[in-house]
Amino acid sequence: MMKHYEIKSYLRPPGAPPVWLEHMVRRTRPEPAHTHDCMELMYIRGGAACCRINDRHYPVVRGDIYAFAPGDVHEFSISGPLTYDTLLFSMEIFSEEELRQFTGNAVFARWCSPGSCREKKLTLPVAAADKLDAACDELADECLKPAPCNGLLRKALLVRLLFFILGGGAPSGESRGSSDLQLSSLFNFVAKHAGEKLSLARMAGAAHVSPGYLNQFMRRSIGQGAFEYVVRCRVEQARDLLENTQKSISEIAVAVGFYDASHFIRVFRRATGMTPGAYRKLILRGTSRQDPERSLFSVRT
Repeated sequence: MMKHYEIKSYLRPPGAPPVWLEHMVRRTRPEPAHTHDCMELMYIRGGAACCRINDRHYPVVRGDIYAFAPGDVHEFSISGPLTYDTLLFSMEIFSEEELRQFTGNAVFARWCSPGSCREKKLTLPVAAADKLDAACDELADECLKPAPCNGLLRKALLVRLLFFILGGGAPSGESRGSSDLQLSSLFNFVAKHAGEKLSLARMAGAAHVSPGYLNQFMRRSIGQGAFEYVVRCRVEQARDLLENTQKSISEIAVAVGFYDASHFIRVFRRATGMTPGAYRKLILRGTSRQDPERSLFSVRT
């Protein structure tokens, strides 16, 4: 029988507001796939694994965030230590108006629907990781405090964390305005042309800034320079091709804009902690099981 976990079993003290965040380190060990009665987000701090959400598999690396709706079947196959934060919360913590605001966000709305979709995995920019680490640490510390009067603060920290994630790593309350439109134009341009040779001039034109100002604009906005962002985008596109196509490593390298397979392998390993071949093997290992209710390597989340 599949395990089903309830948020009330995690809360301290009993009866506390339904929010729980815990820092976890797990090694390979068997445990069946399971579900929760609440929303769960998992933020990967380090290590490598393969995540299954219902019938979809995802290789796991630093910076990934996975969302599980109540009833979603999920498990992790782990080949070594995996460090992550698990955030559990019940929708009951939000007022009707607050819930309307959250579900007005397309990504959050898809998180809340049981089933498999691309939005159940997000990867924040590398530059956002330190800030997200700190935000998770603050909420985890608050959840461990025994005083029952800190419920409002728990909720506030949860809301801040969700806005940070849904904003792609932007600080909550940050003024976006025209710079947000410029970044959106640039991101769309890079995503469309990542496989091509990209110059500062081409990217600056998409962002409507001068080439000399582009890196300063990018670092101020997302904490990464223009070419750092391009590499990140190419690695994410490569991950998608490794997961969903049978293209060779050399073909993927060319498709996403690397000048040869060796360069691609070095950059991919630096970004993800494993080679493209090892990354693909995680997916193959996860999808090769015949019985979806059983797993050789999965952990409680």
